[in-house]
Order: sequence, then structure tokens, then C-alpha cells
Amino acid sequence: MADYLKPVPTADVETKPYWDACKRHELVLPWCAGCKNYFFPPQAICPHCLKADIEWRKASGKGVVYSMSVVHQNKSPGFREQGPYVLAYVRLDEGVQMLTNVLAADPYTVKVGTPVAVTFEDATPEVSIPKFTVRS
Repeated sequence: MADYLKPVPTADVETKPYWDACKRHELVLPWCAGCKNYFFPPQAICPHCLKADIEWRKASGKGVVYSMSVVHQNKSPGFREQGPYVLAYVRLDEGVQMLTNVLAADPYTVKVGTPVAVTFEDATPEVSIPKFTVRS
């Protein structure tokens, strides 16, 4: 963990439950009790119905690659020596999309429609980041 060079996300009042769950290696999503929809990213107001009646529900952690790219070079600090890697939108079984990384021994095997499951990368003792691996 001491070698983690990438920027680490910080929690705010709207995202704290999400990051607290990630630290426990659980994926949770905001769910609106008003319109009965999941949404992502976390925010205080439901983007579907604009109500603030938000609950946190454990997600399945399963989904499929919706869109993706194999990144070969990224000049941002912490990413310079990381390529190639997969940057993807994953569509979770709950219907929301997350921008994330798909971890694969060969990034060129990851395609749109590839089934994936969540895993967590412990960036620091306080922050774990959800990423995805290929599942069969």
C-alpha cells in the first residue's frame, strides 16, 4: 500500500457511506425509496425524481462491460508506468454504470459484453477502490 502512486479518492458527506462500504470490501449503491431506482454516482438527491429519500443497498457486484478502452499511455501522475490497462464503463446488474478498471492478465481479452465481478484494491489503510475482474 505504501507504493500506491495514483490519486486517492476522498469522501464527502454524500459519498462517505459508499467509501466506508468499499473499505469493508462491499459494493453499495444509493437507492431512492421515492421512485425505487438505483443511481450512481452517489449524491444527496435522486437524479430520477429529485427526492432526497436515499438508502444504501448492497449490490450484487456483478455486471458486464458496457464500453471500454485499452489505455497504453497516461501522462497523469501515478499512471505513467501503468499501461496497458482497461478503462471501462461496467453496467451492474442493478442497472447503473460505473467508470472503473477491469483487471485482466491480458487486457486485449476484455471486450464489450464481457461478464465481470467486483474486487477491491486497497490503496491505503483507509481507502479501498472497487475494480472488476473477468468472470465466467
